[in-house]
Amino acid sequence: MEVGTLNVKLRSTIGSSHAVKTRRGGAIPAICYGGGKDPLNLQLVPSDLQKSLDPKKGRNTLLRLNVEGTKDVLTVLVKDAQRHPLRGDVVHVDFLRVELDKPVKATVPLNLVGKAEGVKQGGQMHQVYRTLDLLSLPDKIPTHIDIDVTALNIGQSIHVADLKMPEGVKAALPGTVTLCVVTTIKEEKEKAAAGEGEAAAAAVPGDKAAAASAKTPAPAAKGGGDKAAAAKPAAKPAAGKK
Repeated sequence: MEVGTLNVKLRSTIGSSHAVKTRRGGAIPAICYGGGKDPLNLQLVPSDLQKSLDPKKGRNTLLRLNVEGTKDVLTVLVKDAQRHPLRGDVVHVDFLRVELDKPVKATVPLNLVGKAEGVKQGGQMHQVYRTLDLLSLPDKIPTHIDIDVTALNIGQSIHVADLKMPEGVKAALPGTVTLCVVTTIKEEKEKAAAGEGEAAAAAVPGDKAAAASAKTPAPAAKGGGDKAAAAKPAAKPAAGKK
């Protein structure tokens, strides 16, 4: 079983001002919840978190949190990680308590392996999903799912039901969902043209309205403003000097 280890500390104070102080001290705030237990407010060193995660699994790495000052060892997954909008560094982490005999939801990359026969014949591979949602035991989450597409001919596709999943893992999508399909170049062009046509159709009403508005002359101002201006006598010429 692949398990990372991370040392954390209990955080007795909460709130934005305390979170700022925590970050200034070189740590970041975190919280651990789930499993029918009360949430725990924690803090940890960001670099330690990075080292504890498997480079290939990332957030899907099963972690053991050693809580400083206690004998508690928490088995968790990273549920969420908030990043600074400009610097991009992690500023807060959510951990989810898990049990090794209960499935959890995870998302992994979906890789197409090989060159489809239909592509060799001039077709085009269309990958509908590039990631796949899974229900897996926490210690069985795979790094990725591979699909062998070498036997696919033009017009053939692979669905969720066709996947061979590892033990303790199943897809969280219906079996009828299409993951990839080999199409002809013509079909791809027709799909692209249809998409452009829909976009153009959506834009036409607004364009016509704008064009009609531009061609329609503005109504004359009411209230006799122009008549009043016309009726106003012209200024008398200045008298010449004698």
